[in-house]
Amino acid sequence: MFSLKRFMQTSDLPAMFPVLICRLVVGVFFFTAGFNKLFVPENQLLMVDTLHDAGIPFPAVMAVVVAFLECSMGLLLTLGLFSRFSALILMIISTVALVTMGIYTIPRGLNLIAWMSWLFYLPETLYMVLCLFPVTWGGTLCSLDGWLVKRWDNVRKIVFIER
Repeated sequence: MFSLKRFMQTSDLPAMFPVLICRLVVGVFFFTAGFNKLFVPENQLLMVDTLHDAGIPFPAVMAVVVAFLECSMGLLLTLGLFSRFSALILMIISTVALVTMGIYTIPRGLNLIAWMSWLFYLPETLYMVLCLFPVTWGGTLCSLDGWLVKRWDNVRKIVFIER
């Protein structure tokens, strides 16, 4: 059964420190990348050209949508708010980028091992893997998700008398 508390549940274990670092790095990266695509005219044109070359329909509209999602979901991930959802959206964006553009940078005629080496060298693959941490673990340490869940538990104890 879906519940908001379960969706936002995090772990405060000290072992979650690497997941915190991963969440912050990926979140800041996507926030800055999306921000630059939204507000720097040269990057806007480059994004439209890239989406056009990739065969994405409505490249002018999709460039704004993708840049907005990168910026907003990157900010949410950095703050640790709706971490699972934002990381999943960023993972989908990275997957589409890998399938539409990244994979075609791999030279043809390689054996399987060499092809996989090229695949794992692509940054989109790394972003997809790094997004797995917040998708599975949530916001972890220093996240608004964890703070809100704890706050909700305290409010619930005050409002509802538990027996």
